[in-house]
Amino acid sequence: MEIPVLNQLFPEEAKTAQEAKKLLVLANRILANEGVFDAYGHISIRNPESPGTFFISRILAPCFVTLEDLLCLDLKGNLVQGDPSFRSPGERFIHCAVYQARPDVHCVCHAHTHEILPFTCTDMELRSVDHQNSTFYDGLPMYSQDSPDCDLLIHTLEEAEKLAAVLGNRRGVLMRNHGVVVVGESLPRTVYSSITLRDGARTLLSLYATGRQPRYISREEGERCARIQLGKGLWRGWNYWSRRACLTYPDIEGYAE
Repeated sequence: MEIPVLNQLFPEEAKTAQEAKKLLVLANRILANEGVFDAYGHISIRNPESPGTFFISRILAPCFVTLEDLLCLDLKGNLVQGDPSFRSPGERFIHCAVYQARPDVHCVCHAHTHEILPFTCTDMELRSVDHQNSTFYDGLPMYSQDSPDCDLLIHTLEEAEKLAAVLGNRRGVLMRNHGVVVVGESLPRTVYSSITLRDGARTLLSLYATGRQPRYISREEGERCARIQLGKGLWRGWNYWSRRACLTYPDIEGYAE
């Protein structure tokens, strides 16, 4: 089978609400196809036509998300546009709080990626050990709910604001015994970071299994690598993951162009 090469000038940043929604559908399918999402998890994109709102799918396994499933919410989690009969994710407040706290962020991803979960349950440090996973050279802080009656989920905007404070200016934050939140300046950058964070976690787990101490990359190395991986090198990974998703889910064939 001949696999066409997509245009290198991929839509790094959506200019319209419709472009943003198509990118969001594609991102859901990519992250499901690559194993970052399973039946659960959600990703959102800030609305370029109204930055005080964002698009996110209704409660649905990410591999099934279509344009008709998307909702537009404000930064308090209220429905602005979309089918009122659809339920928005209970943890939508994570997205609300991060967008409020971080004007530089245009995409938020929350996942329970299996390779990352061990790092939320132990004191093992999740930091970059290779150039492709360089965006997390300074590690990920840990957000922890300390209430004795918590269920490890984010149910309110107030709780989500605590998570956003722990996130600070970083690209990701671990949620104790739960999962991870990854953010970025654009949707493709967030998808890249989410996938390579999973890959980095997998590498670290294999290293820990040997009993040897991982050799992390330095901040200086990480910053230099990240400029390349999230800059001129980004289109290659994005095109690869997009094409793989289109081969798995033919109904989104035109979304990757």
